[in-house]
Amino acid sequence: MNDASRNPIDRRGFVGAMAAGGALALAGAFSPSRAFAQGSGTLHIGVLRAPASAIVDLTEKRGWFKEAGVTLKTELFASAAGPKIVQALGGGAIGLSFVNSTAALLGMAGGAIPLRFISITTDPSRLFALLAAPEFDAVPKLAGKKVACTAGSGLQYYLARILTKFGMTQKDIEFVNLPAAEGQSAFVAGRVDAIVPSVNGRFYIMNTRKDTRELFTYDDFTKPPGSTRPFQNFDLFVTTEAVLQSERKALAAFLAAYHDKGVPFLLNPATRPEALRIVTDYVNFEQKNPTDASIMGKIMDQSGFYDRKTVKQLMTAPDFRENLDYQIKFFMDQGTLKSAPDLSKAIVTDLL
Repeated sequence: MNDASRNPIDRRGFVGAMAAGGALALAGAFSPSRAFAQGSGTLHIGVLRAPASAIVDLTEKRGWFKEAGVTLKTELFASAAGPKIVQALGGGAIGLSFVNSTAALLGMAGGAIPLRFISITTDPSRLFALLAAPEFDAVPKLAGKKVACTAGSGLQYYLARILTKFGMTQKDIEFVNLPAAEGQSAFVAGRVDAIVPSVNGRFYIMNTRKDTRELFTYDDFTKPPGSTRPFQNFDLFVTTEAVLQSERKALAAFLAAYHDKGVPFLLNPATRPEALRIVTDYVNFEQKNPTDASIMGKIMDQSGFYDRKTVKQLMTAPDFRENLDYQIKFFMDQGTLKSAPDLSKAIVTDLL
């Protein structure tokens, strides 16, 4: 493991996952024709081996996107790949995807990429956790220890918020920036002391390394010490201003099919068993550490999947914008962001 992966997080380390020849450079070279043809009705979407992508996949295979009048082309990314997805959006390689709000906000840093938040994909944040080796029974005891997660993601924001509650920053730990799969392997092997893993990784680790301690979970944010503000970090469907203008009709059709057909197929008790089987098969395809069907059921039960009406209510409620503003202020206070991204046009709800 090289020294660069161990640097305590600062603006360069946090936003470096977004830049370093990536987001900013790609934004400057943005070529809309790569992601879509003007008014073509075709959307090039970035997907992951994640439950939300499985809902996209089943909606596609059942013909509901075609029925709505939209054609999809997919590009598969590795898990917890928010920064890379934002780069691909900025470079025009894809025209639509979903990322957590952290990656979206950091991708807008400096105004380089005009991202637009057009819907809520899901809310996995209730499943986030800080896991540690058994000898660590309190967050402050991680001072100077190796803590892994993926930089530029909602997982890192989660970690940063936890440390802040205990009067710490990421300079107080030895931060190890690893992709999700590599991070969980490093923790199971004892090469790092703690980790904020992907949602699937959390369950894999708990089942593999039996002495793992859940040091901090979602509900702990509302308890002392420090701020008791709840943690919110939605996964968002995101596009760019150029795609929004050119493919507005296709985007609206995509959201209608996803929220009105795909999500109800998951939530309906009559079709839920089949939906869970489809989701599990999709997420596990060609994976070295497949997720058990019962665990996938728990993941889906605790994640938020919403119909169109509910999404619109969530996105137009004051606390949606307030939580984005809080996250921006948090990053600015930590020096991660030098200036606030312009959200005046970022939240788009008229496609719902």
